[in-house]
Amino acid sequence: MKKIFFILLIFTMNFSSTSAENAKADEYRKIFSSGNFYVEYEDKNIKKIVAEEKGMRMSRTDLIGRYRAIVSVLNPLGSLFSSDNKKYPEYIHYKQKYYRFYDDDYAITINEENIDDENLNPDEEWSAINKFLSLPDEIAVFFWNDKYHKISANISEPIFSESLQKNLDGKIFYCDRYISQIKNKNAFINFDVCYENGEIVAVQSTFFSGGKEYPINNLRIKKISGDVPKDLIKLNMKANIYAAGVGDMNDLLENPIFIGKLQDVMK
Repeated sequence: MKKIFFILLIFTMNFSSTSAENAKADEYRKIFSSGNFYVEYEDKNIKKIVAEEKGMRMSRTDLIGRYRAIVSVLNPLGSLFSSDNKKYPEYIHYKQKYYRFYDDDYAITINEENIDDENLNPDEEWSAINKFLSLPDEIAVFFWNDKYHKISANISEPIFSESLQKNLDGKIFYCDRYISQIKNKNAFINFDVCYENGEIVAVQSTFFSGGKEYPINNLRIKKISGDVPKDLIKLNMKANIYAAGVGDMNDLLENPIFIGKLQDVMK
């Protein structure tokens, strides 16, 4: 019955729409499915970058504004997040291996098939690696089945429902609304994708239940492109690569197992 209700809701909202889905939407879908893309966005004053090129998925996070200043004060010797010139990624997936970089010349790695090993050091956060490499839900509207995008099976893939106008910081934008049903509940997640001059500039997500809408997240989109900017993300091929911790004596002694240089490990 709830499935029928959801279908009727989508039909009704589509029928009452004043316009169709933005023509640029299909271009974004093609960019992401091509396997070569670059995404830069801001989430709560934190800049995040996700890129994929030639089979390598990469991501990094940069603190900006007052957050950068706070980190600089707390860590005067420098920080992974505080350098304006940081070009190396924090996370990489390439040829069935995951890498987590702590510096441009130091990283730990694990084979894809071992990612669920219960003995892995929880401080290394391997259980969240795909979340770090994934697009956020708000952008994954265009790439919901991305293998890195992990989301509850109770949330359906977003479906375009209508076009609408939204006031963002005092300015009116034309937005496309996509709806995800929360299965077995009379509730939904709305994703409002807002455009300016044919480009996505913001995406807002809200939870809808009982006739009320509650805010979830608000992203500012800086760039989405099918090309990864040259030299944007650099790799130090002479970086030292160590094995992920597996709860053994090496972890206790903080003496990770050295595997080799990145140029050799990444072959």
